[in-house]
Amino acid sequence: MRKIALIVLLSGIILAVAAYITETNDLPGAAELRTPGFIGYIFIISAIAWFSLHILYQWAKKSDPYHY
Repeated sequence: MRKIALIVLLSGIILAVAAYITETNDLPGAAELRTPGFIGYIFIISAIAWFSLHILYQWAKKSDPYHY
């Protein structure tokens, strides 16, 4: 799952950067890349959320609340 999240993160970055560059430089195809750019943002947020939850899960496994 970690590899999938990393691939999703990198593809989201590529999609968002491509949409940003075409929009700021007024390149042709800027309107068509708005939707993939938005999908890229969703990919980035989802991958970061998965990594954050994975870290919290690892921390929770390390702490045992019943043994002080």
